[in-house]
Amino acid sequence: MKTKYEEEVRWLSDRMDEDFEQLSEDQYIPGDKIPSEKIYAEINRRIRWRQVYSWSSKIAAVIIPLIVLVGFYTYVDNRVPFFNSGEMVEIQVPQGECMQFMFQDGSRVYLEPASKLRYPKNFALGERKVFLDGAGYFMVEKNAKRPFVVEVSGGQVQVTGTSFDLEAWVNKKEIRLGLDDGKVNFQSEVRKEYALIPGDRMIYDKTTHLCTMTHQSELRSLSAWKNNLITFNDTPLKEALEKLERWYDVSFEIGSDGTNIYSLTMNVNGSLDEALNEISKVTPIIFTMKNDRHIKVELRK
Repeated sequence: MKTKYEEEVRWLSDRMDEDFEQLSEDQYIPGDKIPSEKIYAEINRRIRWRQVYSWSSKIAAVIIPLIVLVGFYTYVDNRVPFFNSGEMVEIQVPQGECMQFMFQDGSRVYLEPASKLRYPKNFALGERKVFLDGAGYFMVEKNAKRPFVVEVSGGQVQVTGTSFDLEAWVNKKEIRLGLDDGKVNFQSEVRKEYALIPGDRMIYDKTTHLCTMTHQSELRSLSAWKNNLITFNDTPLKEALEKLERWYDVSFEIGSDGTNIYSLTMNVNGSLDEALNEISKVTPIIFTMKNDRHIKVELRK
């Protein structure tokens, strides 16, 4: 195998032969007039150019793919980051307001009043994880290789591509999950797993770790609140009023006269006054407005 040095010597010899042949064909030049210095300088110039070209080619062979790779990584990382930087963003919905939010992967969530949501500024390549303290309706973009996980107090919901309603407050003992489309797995903090199919509704007790599953052919009432329709289904009065507090940014003062024995099964849609009037029609409860944001709850005498 020829060495690089031998190849360059051979190339130099061939070039000198060609140059002398050309001189011979053009005109006869006496030996003492042969421009040897000019020929030598030209040969050196060509050798240097050949060396520069050789090194440039080698450098380009390394740098160009590197530039392409970095450019491709930057382009893809701006859309689907390979690594989660760890930077978290938190949003809190004010009382009396709802919020719709879209993640960078196209998934969306509708959040109820007073809900908190934490999420990474950039989802990682292997997992899309968010943290919820409150209630929200999720519509997740399907991606089996990057599962969507909603972490809550007491467990987590694992999703690939699904629409579901989730209510999980840190200070409440129950987690409520209703599935409209797709499928989800709920994993409790004690590592028990529950698989849901469309129409399933789950209530998980964080204190007793008991889970109640029911199935309904139509579960849209769970997410009706997205259209400002609040639904109560045999809901204890105290729990119903807590929901109204969040929705209308008010506070209720419940007396000790037995009002807590009542439950509500009704829909609320409209102003606060209309909601309270509807409750007074189906229960012996009256509401006294003490100021714009404080309401006393008593039994009708």
